[in-house]
Amino acid sequence: MLSEKELSRYQHAIAVPGMGAALQEKLKAARILVIGAGGLGSPVVQYLSASGVGVIGIADYGVILEEDLHRQPLYNMQDLRKHKAKMAASRLFSLNPWNKHFPFLVQIRPDNALQIFSSFDLIVDCSQHRITHFVVSDACLALDKPFVTGEVHNWVAWWGGFNMPQPELAGRVASYRCNDFKVDDFRNFDAGAMGATHGATALLMVNEIIKYLAGVPGLAGKLHTFNYLHRKFEVSDLDADAAGIAAVKARGLLTAAEYGLEVVPDVED
Repeated sequence: MLSEKELSRYQHAIAVPGMGAALQEKLKAARILVIGAGGLGSPVVQYLSASGVGVIGIADYGVILEEDLHRQPLYNMQDLRKHKAKMAASRLFSLNPWNKHFPFLVQIRPDNALQIFSSFDLIVDCSQHRITHFVVSDACLALDKPFVTGEVHNWVAWWGGFNMPQPELAGRVASYRCNDFKVDDFRNFDAGAMGATHGATALLMVNEIIKYLAGVPGLAGKLHTFNYLHRKFEVSDLDADAAGIAAVKARGLLTAAEYGLEVVPDVED
């Protein structure tokens, strides 16, 4: 139940048609893990926290660098060289003390993903790292966890809702593995990173996550692609490979070497 102070804090969100106190309570009950607290992940955790998501995990082993601050406004100059996950949790507590924010100073790997993911309802992969997407996808399939992932490259971006049953399509589930080829045209590895495109993509993702928690269709089984330079936004259906999904569930996770994942030692905090 929402306290009197929480009802007061969220009064304007509660007043939105279709929202109400019942949905705000759903947000409070939600447990979301965000992987990566950089250009995409930091605005995602900011708005999830501000929206009232009750438990937010933040997994990131990296530190804050000055050259990244243009797309990570959650952090300040005095945060340089400090760990992003810890500083994000601290900043979010000051933003919304009614939520719980847990930092995980670890790299998400095959040997820890299942244990970490088990405590959360939804995984949001903001690592912007293709190999990590595969690890997350396989772990979420093994645990039947829904997850959202995406990337931003200069002026283009993509994101989608994976491992989410679609009742209107007889419960069809689309995994990331089924659709990796679809986002190749939206991966641009030329030098540079735009702050505004990261922020815009993050806010669109959070908006759809809130709708998903409210039971509104639009996230599950959909791929959202954006070209901000030419103002071209598209939504398409994700593919579902039932045999491929069954094979992943049967074999479980691979080793880090089989994924091609370069293992980073755990942070000594």
